[in-house]
Amino acid sequence: MSLKESIKQIQKREHITQDELIRRLGCSRSSLMERGTTEANTTFKLAFGNNETNNASDTQNPKSQDSKELEKFLPWVRKFPIRALQNKGLIPANAKNAELVRAVFRFMQIGSIAGFNNYYSTALQTANPQTYAAWIRLGELQVKRLTTDFTPEQDAILANLKFLRKNVFLHGQNLRNVAREALHNCGIEFLEVEPFLTAPTPTCAFYWRGYRPVIQFPTTKIDDSKFLEALFHAVAHVLYHPLRTSCLQLGNHAMPIAAQPNPSAAKSVQEIEAEKFAQDMLLSEAEECELICCGRFNERRCIQHFSGVFHVRPGILVERLQQQGKIKRNSLLNDFKIAV
Repeated sequence: MSLKESIKQIQKREHITQDELIRRLGCSRSSLMERGTTEANTTFKLAFGNNETNNASDTQNPKSQDSKELEKFLPWVRKFPIRALQNKGLIPANAKNAELVRAVFRFMQIGSIAGFNNYYSTALQTANPQTYAAWIRLGELQVKRLTTDFTPEQDAILANLKFLRKNVFLHGQNLRNVAREALHNCGIEFLEVEPFLTAPTPTCAFYWRGYRPVIQFPTTKIDDSKFLEALFHAVAHVLYHPLRTSCLQLGNHAMPIAAQPNPSAAKSVQEIEAEKFAQDMLLSEAEECELICCGRFNERRCIQHFSGVFHVRPGILVERLQQQGKIKRNSLLNDFKIAV
């Protein structure tokens, strides 16, 4: 089968766009779609080929030239959570050397390190890019691509976010399940994926699976206020930023990182916009001013009073006061926060 036929087959089977294919392979559009160069063919096989077709020659001759070239990538590949991926059955348990490189590239569905840098650029500025990219990949495998464009219903999404911050109805319920249902009704995929132990637990990731927006959280519990802030931050990218914008939030370990296929100057602007959106949705400037002007925010009854007045979860008020330095991080008021 020729390269062009293989590309058409992959696009039809997985609903993958030409743009995503080029980004994953890390080669130019002309070399892949027009000229079909040897390099393009090699990267395509690394990303999408099967074990039988790609590994047969190496089984017979493990020291072939191709294998020697692939083994140069071993130091980079070994930074992935190999053992955990093998335990999950996502890469062969007995893979080593060039076979290990092929298995990892195939799992990540990338054709080169350049392809990894293009497609998982949101993880590059972290200390553990391979681990975080692999965690995102686990989520990608659970989501089917949409075949049509996604148009966010802004009014419906904003109404659901306002509902999620409320205390009256949700204080004793499973907030994640409520969030999943609310976002699903708006066409946004909500995932929970077990994090790897080889890096600090991420707070949240946002990315696009084809035309489908995906918000991914780890399965570990976090405070309700931090959960909602991360969720609202991710939703801001759906509402206000272009397709293929991605974001990785790492909580206390690092600042949120946004990646977008355009010039890097847009990254900080997008993050500032998303952060402000999340802050304003959780507690408006007027509400925050009224809370602080009370002057008795160290008292439990103050938190309870304003929680009822603003119709917000009390943990949100405590977290905002801590962010503003009004109360200590180890305050007894932390028991207003609920692990979700």
